[in-house]
Amino acid sequence: MAEVVCMVGSYLGFGTYPELLREATIKLIKDYGPKADAEGITTSDAVFDGVPVRIYRPVGSSEKETLPGIVYFHGGGFVLGSVDTVDTITKRLCRDTRSVVVSVEYRLAPKYTFPAAVDDCVKATAHFLSNAAKFNVDARRIATCGDSAGGNLATTVPLRLRDERFPIPVKLQLLIYPWTQSLDFDLPSMIQNRDGPMLTRDAMAFFAAMYTEGYDNHLPDYVANRHVTRSVREQISKTFLNLEKLPKEFLEGYERPAYPDGDEKLWAAVKDRLLNPYHSPLTADSLENLPEAYVLTANYDPLRDEGYLYATRLREAKNEVTLYNAENGFHGFGHFLGILPEADHALADLIRFIRERL
Repeated sequence: MAEVVCMVGSYLGFGTYPELLREATIKLIKDYGPKADAEGITTSDAVFDGVPVRIYRPVGSSEKETLPGIVYFHGGGFVLGSVDTVDTITKRLCRDTRSVVVSVEYRLAPKYTFPAAVDDCVKATAHFLSNAAKFNVDARRIATCGDSAGGNLATTVPLRLRDERFPIPVKLQLLIYPWTQSLDFDLPSMIQNRDGPMLTRDAMAFFAAMYTEGYDNHLPDYVANRHVTRSVREQISKTFLNLEKLPKEFLEGYERPAYPDGDEKLWAAVKDRLLNPYHSPLTADSLENLPEAYVLTANYDPLRDEGYLYATRLREAKNEVTLYNAENGFHGFGHFLGILPEADHALADLIRFIRERL
């Protein structure tokens, strides 16, 4: 219903569709989503190297007490979301892990396309790592964390910091149903969960087009998987999108759609972005020497398979990886804390992991 209202509003000139949908999403989550208990937490807004952030700190931590830190990146397909939409989970992480949490308000598409979000998150994380002592945080105990598009950022940030030889490494990367590629929208989980709940296959194509190009003129090509040529698709199906690496139960009832021919002109225009590891980390040539990872996937999520394949590639690159697949979870189920037991169980496992490793 919200999507229809936003489409009508856009047609009537009240704003662009992404802008109206962004405002509607924030209002829905703030008005009807679960509310986090703010007791025991102080909150303040700041700017890290030009990037707006919100800082959560446990009350009662003394000036002599050094705490771990978590940099959180919200989800929303690089188009929607804000620090407000993840306020519940960032407060829970702060209180239950006794960590200083920095939630990043990075720039969004379609106004700001790739790599704006990555640039902002790298800058904010590097600033926090370099100035950790000012917040009574141990720079050697800082994790990146995020959901969906934020899960993408939670791994591309340490990947880019590694490539840029930043002197202080991130200790953990915590990836909640991460978006790791935009090359193939016909993976088994994309087909099996094409109608959601919460996230649909066509919505993923829309977000990919917006993040990559800043407009949806080629949306029908993304939806039909014509944004990548047949020869490239055949090649990547043997490498980082090799379905033979998925568990057999993920493939039950799946029939691979025929490869479309693909639009050569569109592929030539977008290939450098779609194959950039900071856009689609699953495509990275090397995933060695990255932080220990916790990867949460959900059984009824279109992104389940690419999350699993990414965890597999991280493990093959000799990184420590913990994979948690929520059997009854779906994309975005983490927003239903206190409502869905599956969400509470998943967060409890993530918090346990952070307490043990960070």
